[in-house]
Amino acid sequence: MLKLAIQRSELEKKISVAAQAVGSKTVDPILQCLLFKVEDNSLNIYSTDMQTFVVSKLNVPEVEGSGQFAVDAKLLEEIVKNVDNDQIILNYDNGKLNIKSGKSSFNIATYSEPEKFPSIELENTGIKFEIETSILQEMIDRVIFCASTESAMRALNGVYWELKDNYLRLVASDGYRLALVEQKITVDSDIDFILSLKSMKELENLIKETDEPVLTINFDHKKLAVNAGDVTVIMRVVEEVFPDYKRVLPKAFKSRIVFNKDQFLESLKRTMIIAKRGTDKVQLKVLDDTLELSSQSPEYGEVIEEIPIEKEGEDITINFNPRFLNEAVKKIEEEEVVFNFVDELSPMQINSKNVGEYLYIVLPVRA
Repeated sequence: MLKLAIQRSELEKKISVAAQAVGSKTVDPILQCLLFKVEDNSLNIYSTDMQTFVVSKLNVPEVEGSGQFAVDAKLLEEIVKNVDNDQIILNYDNGKLNIKSGKSSFNIATYSEPEKFPSIELENTGIKFEIETSILQEMIDRVIFCASTESAMRALNGVYWELKDNYLRLVASDGYRLALVEQKITVDSDIDFILSLKSMKELENLIKETDEPVLTINFDHKKLAVNAGDVTVIMRVVEEVFPDYKRVLPKAFKSRIVFNKDQFLESLKRTMIIAKRGTDKVQLKVLDDTLELSSQSPEYGEVIEEIPIEKEGEDITINFNPRFLNEAVKKIEEEEVVFNFVDELSPMQINSKNVGEYLYIVLPVRA
């Protein structure tokens, strides 16, 4: 028998983080559960999809008895979100879980063999470093949208981490575009690995939920653990080789233009009205001090927009997927954006005027 009294808001927060790691499609029903286990006078909540593991620790002032139980994650999350009392009492006995809050009472079936819940541990030997939570959150936000959403493309269906020369670099690509961001950190090891897109989204969710200013990261060459106070996310690395991103980075440019971010995005938004009804591409034409954006649709017509620019180098005409341009330019925080062109068939580099710690590479589309 096990009886716990918990603040509803705290339980809801911990369940919300843990539930993200629960497998949505699985033949093993225990992977759809959260495991509740009393350890060292605290309540630990475990979840996993076998790729990502989450451990949330709750300090529970009132505990009677000991033991563990596993309960359907989505069901419990919905119950906790909808009760209206500040306190929740969990009472587990002989396979049944009673959830009481105010005048509400639920009797829920639990998984019959909670001891079969998968476990994971880090090796004692490994690499450890710290990074500010806000910095890692910003780094992830700048690259994750470029990762491939195709699970079959295992090497690209995630984010590449590279620690080298006291820099942490995150790189993501779907084969048509690439995002790179780097941050100087203190670590004496050179390592690299890939985390799946699902693991990265769970990590992103943890970072958004935590109030911890600094994250502690441990890497044992097979798994990465990110600790944010009372929540830890452990992720298996993807056993694939990420393509050499340095080969994609242009070495020299034929043309370089500088323009106002907001002016470009407004013009691009109007150009996309026709583009999405036609070939889903936008043509960029660099002419002296003007950038012309245009798109055509055989059925609906055409659109032409112009914005002022500063230009270095030659005129150029080149075509792109407008969504890729829109998503990349929106991530530039500065008012001035730079497009660097090699030629009509080569990748274009997008960055701020001061270059900074991040850049984007976008492949053109054929006319």
